[in-house]
Amino acid sequence: MLFFNKLRANKKLFLTLGLVALGLFIAPNSAKAVSIVPLTSQDADSDFDDADFNLLLDQGDFKELFVAEGRIGNNGFGGNGEREIGINRDVRATVGAGLPVAKGDLVWGNGKVWDFSLEYTGSKVTYKVSDSNQTFQLLTQEFSGPVTDIFFRTFANKGSGNNLQNSVSLTNLFLNGKALGSLASVGTNTIADRDYLHVDGISTPFTLTGKTAFSWVGAAPSRSNLAFQIKVGTSKSVPEPSTLGAIFVATMTGAAALKRKKVASQQV
Repeated sequence: MLFFNKLRANKKLFLTLGLVALGLFIAPNSAKAVSIVPLTSQDADSDFDDADFNLLLDQGDFKELFVAEGRIGNNGFGGNGEREIGINRDVRATVGAGLPVAKGDLVWGNGKVWDFSLEYTGSKVTYKVSDSNQTFQLLTQEFSGPVTDIFFRTFANKGSGNNLQNSVSLTNLFLNGKALGSLASVGTNTIADRDYLHVDGISTPFTLTGKTAFSWVGAAPSRSNLAFQIKVGTSKSVPEPSTLGAIFVATMTGAAALKRKKVASQQV
């Protein structure tokens, strides 16, 4: 009888836990506010850089779903396979790691400011770069599933030859109407610069907007020597709704099995 008294006493607790888990299972992730996450270096270098980000990937703390990219390319059209914008697979993908599933060409210009937007519905990615006269748009439905985090990365390589200085900026960043600030990298003729911004609490669907510009002194850089990436994915620190549902089901199944075992032992 003691077991059944405890079971009855915990009935409300099981029900409460179940409702919480199921509520999290069906509720949108928007319950958590979008916020900027402070970044801490994991190695001897005091700055959060590519090595630190790759460590997050290696440890499974962050998993990329897709990456929207802007790069200097050849700063034009028909550039022998070069591209200026792309929607890329994640760098740990089993097939086509880091390669674009959609790409396009455009002339960035030196110091010209462009508007951009990135929309994700949960099954469709739309990436646009535009000015007052033209819009370049990429679409793909290759990616699906929830997202929780975005890492922004800007990179300006050091100068080479007649290329004396490079810079790239992401400004006026807004995610679903929330201001995120800006991010920029400036490389000199001796030092490369890379910078990161981490945002969490993201729900699906989302719309990201902002402005970007590439600038240089002397000869123009090429390829990915001047670039930015918007790395969209999930963080291990945020349980998936399906995981929460599974925990609840497992808990209730275990409780039911324990009850059956106790009843059987009482009948022997």
